[in-house]
Amino acid sequence: MKKLIFVFGLLLLFVTSHAFAQDLISSKDAKDNIGKTAQVKGKVVSVFASKNGNTYINFDEKSPNQTFTVVLFKDSAIDISSITEGCTLTVSGEIKDYKGKPEIVLAKAEQIISVEK
Repeated sequence: MKKLIFVFGLLLLFVTSHAFAQDLISSKDAKDNIGKTAQVKGKVVSVFASKNGNTYINFDEKSPNQTFTVVLFKDSAIDISSITEGCTLTVSGEIKDYKGKPEIVLAKAEQIISVEK
């Protein structure tokens, strides 16, 4: 009986770990993954605060040629001071299309997976 419970526990752990795993996608490939929840990794080329207070983090090329954008709305309390031009950033979330460009909107700090200088 203990062996059966152990095997069941391992199976449950395996299934749940795969259910919550997210694919890692290059920022250049984000456009091919609209609607998918994933981790997106790429090189930050600009961090821009607009007049209305929203912040845009552009990847690979400066706007309007960026391959991917991370958006923080003005009421966000997420600290992005460690995200600078030239760093490699990995974020997670649903990849959405905004005017023909892929983006992830950061709603919580946990969506920032890593910042590499």
